[in-house]
Amino acid sequence: MKIYIENSLWDSFSFFEEIRKLFKFPVEFSPYVFKDPYFLAYIKVRNPNKREFYEPFPIEVENEKKGLIKGVIYDGVELLKYFSRDVDTPEPTVLITKRLIATFGEDGRYHLRMIVMGPAAIISLKGILYAPAKSPQYYIMHSFGFEEKIDVDVGKVLKMLLLQFYAYFKHEEIFCESEECMLHNCHTMEEIKRVKGLCGRHGKMFGDSVNLRGLSF
Repeated sequence: MKIYIENSLWDSFSFFEEIRKLFKFPVEFSPYVFKDPYFLAYIKVRNPNKREFYEPFPIEVENEKKGLIKGVIYDGVELLKYFSRDVDTPEPTVLITKRLIATFGEDGRYHLRMIVMGPAAIISLKGILYAPAKSPQYYIMHSFGFEEKIDVDVGKVLKMLLLQFYAYFKHEEIFCESEECMLHNCHTMEEIKRVKGLCGRHGKMFGDSVNLRGLSF
């Protein structure tokens, strides 16, 4: 497996060994840089209810060059297309980034995502924090201006997403109906907390490729 870490995240990324220990095959890490700031500015989500792209202002391109992207959300499908064209994907290939990514749903709205998958995958660390729905208490506190800590085990979710992409890439399946399995498609923080490890079927499927020891939460 090849895992790229976006350059701005490389020095602070602390999950190298956890990921290496997750798989029985070699995992190679490399830093990654998006080389086209114009394109990044072009694929910004500008309207949560419309999927449309505009010619970016020069200042937006300059902000991309300087890494001034706080609060920016990118169209995850377009970002994945760019990344997939830029790297070879004969083996499972993943980019881990801090950028917020979203995809346009059938309900006519953009939704934040933790992961976008195709020939390769992009995982958003900020998406792990912000994409899953929170408890009503969180939104009440937020509406009154209180910053409540987001309670999520980022390392656990990162492993879940990597296993989901590997299952998709290698076995052409992604999700599991069992709410306790790491391949369950979680949409809320409560669903993430209910995940305990791999179910019997997927533990057997991953037996030759994943170190199952230590996958209990």
